[in-house]
Amino acid sequence: MKIQSIQRISNFFEFNLKNKAKIYIYPNLNGIGLGLFIFFCFLISVFYENNSALLISIIIFFIFFISIFVSHQNINSLSLNHNQNFVIEARKSEIINLQIINLSNEKKLNIDVDYKKQTIGNYNFNRKVNTVRLKYFNKQRGKYCLDKIILKSIYPFGVIRTKVPLISKSDIYIYPTKIRPNDKLLNEFQINKLKNADEFDGLDNYKYGDSYSKIAWKKSLGKNKYVKVFSDVEKQSNFILNLNKYEEINFELLLGYAVYIIHYFFDNKKKLIIKHRNNVFELNSSQNSLNKILKYLSDVEK
Repeated sequence: MKIQSIQRISNFFEFNLKNKAKIYIYPNLNGIGLGLFIFFCFLISVFYENNSALLISIIIFFIFFISIFVSHQNINSLSLNHNQNFVIEARKSEIINLQIINLSNEKKLNIDVDYKKQTIGNYNFNRKVNTVRLKYFNKQRGKYCLDKIILKSIYPFGVIRTKVPLISKSDIYIYPTKIRPNDKLLNEFQINKLKNADEFDGLDNYKYGDSYSKIAWKKSLGKNKYVKVFSDVEKQSNFILNLNKYEEINFELLLGYAVYIIHYFFDNKKKLIIKHRNNVFELNSSQNSLNKILKYLSDVEK
């Protein structure tokens, strides 16, 4: 297991090394102003033979060179983890954690992370795997990808800007918004019943040891006593949600109902079978089983 994990990590790093994004380096406004000042000092040194102006221009030019080198190193060897997938409910804003991989042994300092032309945070990447929090919202169900993630830096002197656009290949599955079903479906899947509640199943003859609390006194006459019999709802686990049989319900509305029922069964640790067309899914206590079903519902057609 450890060998396989190490192999997957090495393959992932090799994949990213072969697909390194281009780094853009250019002066910002402060850098342009400083560059003009260097040019002005150089002109003075040439026309007036002023060694002090020449020395100043050389020093500032050296700062420019160091800024370019350090800025490039600061933002180089960063990549997105493309192995992540996200499952999010439609019309619900959620925080997703993006993993930025630092493929070098050097720390990456003072880096802004932009998404859709907005800065979502300033980070120092000190580890191999670093987390960036991104707020995500989408109204429509479906399968999507993130827009470009831009990493920007003006480290160390604030005159040279470097940036690298990272294109995420991770998938975002937006599943239908959860909608409380109608009473018919609630009763069919016994969602209206309280947890551990019992359902009245009829009367039976009283036997020694039966609880007096279950005696049906109104039906009991003389020596003939009857007890109420209840079926244990929690033991009934053969629930099947067959989406094919609810043709009278609008499909998008049915998907919202289905998500509600699926979440109810998952939260209460009950098993559920979901059917649609020729596809069959089994919901159990595993998060993977839930995500597999929600991914299917995110992009399914009637």
